[in-house]
Amino acid sequence: MSNKIKILFIVNPISGIGKQNKFEEILKNNIDYQRFDVEISYTQYAGHAVEIAKNAVNKYDVVTAVGGDGSINEIASQLQNTETALAVIPCGSGNGFARTFNIPLKPDLAIKFLNKAQFRKIDTCLINDKFFISIAGVGFDSLVARKYEEMPTRGFKTYFKAGFNSFFKYKEVEYTLIYNGKEEKCKAFLITACNSQQYGYDFKIAPNAKTDDGLLDIAIVHRPPLYRIPFTAISVMSGHANNSKYIDIIQAEELIIKGNDCGFINLDGETIKCEGDLVFKTRKQNLKMLV
Repeated sequence: MSNKIKILFIVNPISGIGKQNKFEEILKNNIDYQRFDVEISYTQYAGHAVEIAKNAVNKYDVVTAVGGDGSINEIASQLQNTETALAVIPCGSGNGFARTFNIPLKPDLAIKFLNKAQFRKIDTCLINDKFFISIAGVGFDSLVARKYEEMPTRGFKTYFKAGFNSFFKYKEVEYTLIYNGKEEKCKAFLITACNSQQYGYDFKIAPNAKTDDGLLDIAIVHRPPLYRIPFTAISVMSGHANNSKYIDIIQAEELIIKGNDCGFINLDGETIKCEGDLVFKTRKQNLKMLV
């Protein structure tokens, strides 16, 4: 009887900036076949990864998302509370979730990383009834995600353009926050609940967030004056967002946000409609991961 780890790679052929186009060849040249029994499946339409992952539970030891944060979200949502583990080969544009675990961004190096990876448990989260694994929030970041989805190209330049074009038009919104037994009102440019550290591109909005502590790191970002924007951006990029006077970070197991009148949220880099009060919750260490 084989002691190999049975692993399925789910490849999104149109994710991100196309690093997965030669994935089969790269996998063949780098995977440890003494450790893994390998199969590959390609998604053919939106939501197909969910179906493949659901059918893979208990048939495989590991299901690997070969794509961006959106693909990881779809696959992980089906693996939570099971013995089938998640693994990640980052082929998206921002790759925020993979960067949190220091997974290499080149597919060949990510596969070699996987060869030596170990199993561990991590947290997952909900916003109302919607699953997320990395970040979810309201405000400016949900607008940027929406604009980014509408653009014909991917990558940092496109993401920066989406943010820059939206920045001058977007105003702070007044929200009511309920967390840790208290209620407070605040005006914010954006509010993001983080299980992992960053949006992507090393933009670490919650540098001290941990994926296995049962807590959300909630970043409340206030609009900086124009002349302070470069300094605020540098503090976030350098992993010191918690030291910025325009960013407050709190920790809680649960957060309720009232006042998201636009009705959109950023959910692991994708924009979705979610109207009414928003309830963010963590579920501690309910996802197995090979990392």
